Amino acid sequence: MKGMAQHLIILFFFTIATSGSTQDIHFSSDVELAMNYYADLQPLTIGHCVDSLVTDTVYVENINTGELDMVVHRYPDARYEFYLDGALFRRMDLGASSERYDTLMTENLETGELEVIVQAIRIDIPNGAYHEFFPNGNIRIKGTLDGYNADGTLKKTGEWKEWDANGNVIRQETYP
Repeated sequence: MKGMAQHLIILFFFTIATSGSTQDIHFSSDVELAMNYYADLQPLTIGHCVDSLVTDTVYVENINTGELDMVVHRYPDARYEFYLDGALFRRMDLGASSERYDTLMTENLETGELEVIVQAIRIDIPNGAYHEFFPNGNIRIKGTLDGYNADGTLKKTGEWKEWDANGNVIRQETYP
């Protein structure tokens, strides 16, 4: 028992010592779960979030013909989260989504019989670019996500940078 207590104390101090070295990123697998999470935060800072597929169209001059050619840029499906005033809080690319099914037994109040309701639930998986911003629009954190680690935390890959409100790099880490 004494050895277990020592392990817990060591684990506690290790957790405290390492918790300040990485950015804490909370991600809910769907927009509704994210909004419930933000609604419970005090003080309330995040206004809303949406999952969106962005398509951008630009016209580029064709140097051979001199005419304008339409070029369509399709960005990955992404989650956009906003501050209360509408400024962008963060944007992260979403990779392949998985879908699971949930079954619920409920009583039909009119007939008194039990009914089975099957509901498909989409689970977004963060995969790709991650950008987080200060309320004034300056970049705060930039990195790349690649799904989840075995312990359920977000898997960071490549170079991650964090800036202070004045635009100075305050942390830079590289992940495998």
